[in-house]
Amino acid sequence: MRKHMELSTWSLGSLSGGRVNWSFSAARNSFRHRNKATRKSSTSLQGFRRRKTQWHRPLTNSIFSSHFKEASRNEQFQIEHLVAKGAFGVVFKVCNRTDNSSCYALKVLKKSKLIEDNSVRQIKDEADIQKVCGHHPFIVQQIDLWQNRHNLHILSEYIPNGELFSKIVHFSIDLVRLYVGEIALAIDFLHNAGIIYRDAKPENILLTQQFHIKLTDFGLSKWLKLGANTRTICGTFKYMAPEILCGEPYGHAVDWWALGVIACQMLTQKCPNIKQYLLRQRREESSGTADTADGLSNAPSIAQINGCLQDRRSSDSEEEFLPGAVRSLEHEGQDVLRKLLAIDPRQRIRSVMALQRIALYKGYKLTSKQLLSLSPLGIITRDGIRVYEDSQFDPISSQLAIKAFQDF
Repeated sequence: MRKHMELSTWSLGSLSGGRVNWSFSAARNSFRHRNKATRKSSTSLQGFRRRKTQWHRPLTNSIFSSHFKEASRNEQFQIEHLVAKGAFGVVFKVCNRTDNSSCYALKVLKKSKLIEDNSVRQIKDEADIQKVCGHHPFIVQQIDLWQNRHNLHILSEYIPNGELFSKIVHFSIDLVRLYVGEIALAIDFLHNAGIIYRDAKPENILLTQQFHIKLTDFGLSKWLKLGANTRTICGTFKYMAPEILCGEPYGHAVDWWALGVIACQMLTQKCPNIKQYLLRQRREESSGTADTADGLSNAPSIAQINGCLQDRRSSDSEEEFLPGAVRSLEHEGQDVLRKLLAIDPRQRIRSVMALQRIALYKGYKLTSKQLLSLSPLGIITRDGIRVYEDSQFDPISSQLAIKAFQDF
């Protein structure tokens, strides 16, 4: 066993596993051929004569072949370190073997898990969406797709400064204005392209070398025309809009709610307590019917709350779910939160054009060109904002992740 193995000694070729292809159809064909060719000799002492058979490609390759080519590029890249781990696989930072200055993010997904979870269509949609939208300045660009026997590979641009909240915890109003604007432009672009994001959260907001933002991870995204609705309950609980939690049909407005939650975290370091608000609404509507204390402990149970958006006592009661620190914010800070976090999706900001009209963006031009001309680092330095060091997985975790994918 090797001890103290350096990550640099691993190559992506070691992740590909064996190269023997197997399919049930190939096995049947081989059996038929042997029967015909060796029928007379099957009872002889020499036994069966075996005949070479052309093996077919694995069924799992065919399932994904419309999007993921079978010409593997693993040997071209060297693993630097582990970036992230998820339910279906891992993300590595990799560098080109012939040019170490060219680094990328490589998502490696296990086919068997995707098939078992009925997520084949989902991963294909993710690949299509990122391909269509990756040219936007505030969305991570997809570079290439391929597969081997056991894994899918998605190669994307590497965003060096990692997740937003891992680098910055306290934000000035000017930095909030810039980042909310950049996220809003990306969300608005997705919506106009007929896509609902459904996973806006700090972990999916990455910081570039210049500290501008880019959205990543389109695993929960879906093709949905503007004005259309869907009902799937998905997302991260803290960032899910009330209409999702209540099991009602919802549209693109849920992404603007999630942006409001992120803005609330930037301004107050706290999330809105929508769970307690919905519980109270449910109690009032049920006229004293008992509720279990943990009835809203997870997303599926909260979906049983019906009609919680119909009975609204006053605008003040709607704002009780906001953190108390909101009251001490300047008007422009309070205004953006109230308009992004409107309980009724019809009253919520749902476009960049509507966002442009609120107090926070008075005299501000919300375009990609304008925002890219600004310097986030300049604002950070001027306002004395602390930037934290990168938090990477320790070498042991990285080695374990590499080893886990070695035999796939």
